[in-house]
Amino acid sequence: MTTTLATAVASFTWAMLEYMLRGKPSVLGFCSGAVAGLVVITPACGYIAATGAVIIGIAAGILPFFACTKLKSWLGYDDALETFGIHAVGGTLGAFLTGIFATASVNPNLSLSTGAPLNPATQNGLARIVGHTLWIEQLKAIVVTIVVAVVGTAVIGALVRGAIGLRIPPEIERQGLDINQHGEEGYITS
Repeated sequence: MTTTLATAVASFTWAMLEYMLRGKPSVLGFCSGAVAGLVVITPACGYIAATGAVIIGIAAGILPFFACTKLKSWLGYDDALETFGIHAVGGTLGAFLTGIFATASVNPNLSLSTGAPLNPATQNGLARIVGHTLWIEQLKAIVVTIVVAVVGTAVIGALVRGAIGLRIPPEIERQGLDINQHGEEGYITS
């Protein structure tokens, strides 16, 4: 239920942002919102209630949208499929929000880093932040994940660059990869 709810809310939020900022929503934006919603809810889906899923869905529609539309142009990176904006930004957001909205009333197996089970009657969502550290543990996990991803990407990028190169020549890119790399036409033109 939380996965479906967050995905639907994120799709709607992304499309409404497009409508407000560009004058019309797009199917691509709606689908991007759905993917962002799935990415952001994934770490939290077994630990949050419906209210948390709605809030996560709204955040999933907003933050990845701005990462894809503003952050990419500010930093100038090449990301045709919006992988960084949706998956990296959205995944980080989802990991952090899990620590905020996770509740033992949804998953009684939830425990703090001490291993002590939470009391479902008293330990829910934001109320837990004051006296406990689940969100801090999430931040630690986020930092470790980012370090591993950056180092792993750098190593893989260096290996690919050495083996076949990271970019094709600009003239082949303009012609398209269909004929040059794959030996067939992807689209029939008349």
